[in-house]
Amino acid sequence: MNSQRFSGLTAVFALLVAATMIWWANANNVQAPAGYAAYVIERPIFGETRFDSVIIGPSSSGKSWRRYGDLVSLTPYSYGEEFAGPTALIAKDKLAMIGSAHVVWRQRPEKEQIELYMTKFGGLDERHSADQSAKLAYDNYIKEPFRTLIREEFAKQDGLDVPDHINEMGRNIAAELTSRLEKTPFEIIQVVIGNAQPPANVLEQISIKVAKKQEEARKPTELNIANKNKEIEKANGEAEGERALAVADKRAEANNKLNASITAKLLQYQAIENMRGAQKIYLQLGPNGLPVVGNLPVEAEEKK
Repeated sequence: MNSQRFSGLTAVFALLVAATMIWWANANNVQAPAGYAAYVIERPIFGETRFDSVIIGPSSSGKSWRRYGDLVSLTPYSYGEEFAGPTALIAKDKLAMIGSAHVVWRQRPEKEQIELYMTKFGGLDERHSADQSAKLAYDNYIKEPFRTLIREEFAKQDGLDVPDHINEMGRNIAAELTSRLEKTPFEIIQVVIGNAQPPANVLEQISIKVAKKQEEARKPTELNIANKNKEIEKANGEAEGERALAVADKRAEANNKLNASITAKLLQYQAIENMRGAQKIYLQLGPNGLPVVGNLPVEAEEKK
């Protein structure tokens, strides 16, 4: 009797040990580190997989029967889009632009939003790392609206005016993208427009065009300067002519005064003075016996 009872207890104990080992082998402690949430699901041996709970890290679910967790990152992600060549952006004035834009976003941290993400946007029973899930979410739900809004925003500005409006354009894109993703578990934090400019060959053509415009704008100024110089030269010439005329007038006036001061007696006296020392002189005598200034038809010799 005692041996039978001992055998029964041994069997029960063995069953308990086996059950414990089976439970322990199928029990998990789902852990969520800081910056992550864990979407906890129950996967029974028989039946359907179902949602259990969401835990926000740092936390854990404790040891539970066949419970598993997919981690969801609650930290921001940044993804960039490049536009060049056949995908170049077209501005309002039809100028092709090359550039880049980055969007910073994250999974909304509320538990209901995480559940929505996993059941409607992430996929229940699809095991991915947190980074893989974020990249899939971006590619499937954010990327195309983001690229579309970038093109729409560039189409509102003339190409060469874009660098002056990139901050404003980034805010506009972020606001519109937030509106479009309102019913999704994704939160847009910021949109940054990178340096945007025309391709190199277009920039060269623009530089040539700007140089021509500057040259054309400079020509009227140069013409005005040339005309002013001519006017100055003309004025200087006229002033010089007036000065020369004034000098000539003064000289004529002086000559007139000098001529008026020369009398017949003065000329006779001067003629006599000029005869002194001459070897031979010719005089024309007047009625009064004095030399007459003028032709000397009568030859006379000065006595030595």
